[in-house]
Amino acid sequence: MDLIAYYRVSTDRQGQSGLGLEAQRAKVEALAAERHAELVAEFIEVESGRKKDRPQLAAALAEARKRKATVAVAKLDRLARDAEFVLRLSREAESNGIGGFLFCDLPDIDATTSAGRLILSVMASVAEFESRRISERTRDALAAAKARGVKLGGLRPGTLMENQAAKERATIEAEKLRGVLAPMVAAGMSLREMAEALRGAGKTTKSGNRLSPSQVSRLLQRLK
Repeated sequence: MDLIAYYRVSTDRQGQSGLGLEAQRAKVEALAAERHAELVAEFIEVESGRKKDRPQLAAALAEARKRKATVAVAKLDRLARDAEFVLRLSREAESNGIGGFLFCDLPDIDATTSAGRLILSVMASVAEFESRRISERTRDALAAAKARGVKLGGLRPGTLMENQAAKERATIEAEKLRGVLAPMVAAGMSLREMAEALRGAGKTTKSGNRLSPSQVSRLLQRLK
């Protein structure tokens, strides 16, 4: 099976730094290896998940039609945060000779079947709901802060995006330790024991300091 990888990041800064992109690429490559598929091309979009004008997505679909390939996406919300748009793309893929979409977070969903399309519809609606709730919570939090007299002048237009970028960067760093931490968790080691083991293995913070039990706890929370 030939796969066309489609990656989407939300800001120019993420696109330039690769922030968030490495994690998406790792997921798609892992799925390709699992399915014994070949990644024949990749397309990277720097755009909001709510926007439907996607030049790189259009290019990915055109390439998939030419090769009769499947479009692989790391996560459903990387394709879009609009349920109607996701379903329309799925129907178009089926009718235009594309092998369909394959989502790393929903690897068993076949959107070319009625049951698969139903599940995809539900999951796409959840992604859209989560997106809207994030916007609502941000708006409500800013309104509440303003009502308390907090000056919001420091919140420049890119601040919220920068905060999200920092969160994604921390998650990527945590992922690097998943292979080390997973066996420790399975063995029932305490946070202090895990911190000691990481220190013994030479693992440190970005500033070169030793990891504390509380920092290990935060790593585990990021890795769920």
